[in-house]
Amino acid sequence: MAVEIELWAMVGEPEALALAGPGATLLTGAGAAYAVGSDTLVVIGGGVSGEAHAAAEEMILPGPFPELIEERLAGMLRPVVHAFARMPDGCLALGAAQATELSYRRGALHDIRLRFEAPVPSDLLGRVPPGMDWLDLAVDDPVGAMERFIASWYAEIPERRETPAAAGLPTALRAFHRAAAGRPEVYGLTSRIYPEPFAGHPEELITFGQDGDGVVTVLMEPDGDDPRVYYDGLSDRLLPERERLSRYLLHATLARAAMDSPLGGMAFVDRPQARRVIAPLRRVPLQPMRWPSLFSRCYAGPGTVVLIGEDDADWFEMYVGVRRPGLLRRLRKLGLDWESFTDSAEPE
Repeated sequence: MAVEIELWAMVGEPEALALAGPGATLLTGAGAAYAVGSDTLVVIGGGVSGEAHAAAEEMILPGPFPELIEERLAGMLRPVVHAFARMPDGCLALGAAQATELSYRRGALHDIRLRFEAPVPSDLLGRVPPGMDWLDLAVDDPVGAMERFIASWYAEIPERRETPAAAGLPTALRAFHRAAAGRPEVYGLTSRIYPEPFAGHPEELITFGQDGDGVVTVLMEPDGDDPRVYYDGLSDRLLPERERLSRYLLHATLARAAMDSPLGGMAFVDRPQARRVIAPLRRVPLQPMRWPSLFSRCYAGPGTVVLIGEDDADWFEMYVGVRRPGLLRRLRKLGLDWESFTDSAEPE
């Protein structure tokens, strides 16, 4: 089975080198490691502060080089190059790259310039990207995934108080309140989870949230530890959500991160544009939510959450939230017509 490594994932060196395929030739150079396969070349560059990270769009490998590396990169049929940066905790996957320049001095190959297909945010090269382990829990342990995501995404916002979990609330909702710890940013702006749910709905449901305008309310069944979720205000009748409460709370938490983040933006995109945006991200493996669009899906990567809503066959409503300005560089270069875009910490 072919090895697959996601963009900007942190892996061990053996796993990175295995990307070259079985029987690959392993070589070392000046502060770099190589694996040469039949049609693939894996390059693991030097440390974070080294010359290899002079720019976010390219890596410069210093010589001398093993003869096989020069033969492959100087030949007519050049291999696919997969680049990695050696970090304190492993190897950071930088994605596919092309050898755009081979510099010679006195007849010897002096350095190789690799250009990445997806520019790498410079701050990712300065530290290990935020963990994505929560995503692996999304299906089987959505409550645990939600807790881990909140702890990571909102780590820099001080907890205000430990919100007491009301007796009788479902497990997932109690866990959400504990993780939110009184922080308004976690409870949300464009959509909100109430600090305290309340009864009184004509259908004997419990109201526990609303959209930012207060037009749509979010309700749950009064019984059971993982009740069904409904919307009131999206149509002329109650509209059931596709997932039950535990998975809904995870998905809604991600959606709020995309929509409410102080760094990010909103745009209407067509299908090819949407594909380019989410290319380096992983789809959250939950059924699409019915709000803010009829089919609303979340995609995530290190420090990034994207919400894409589909109501129309040709256009999508897209929200992007990031934790650091450098993660917006790739999106700025896609030529999207942004309705809003905030990267105030990004130097022009």
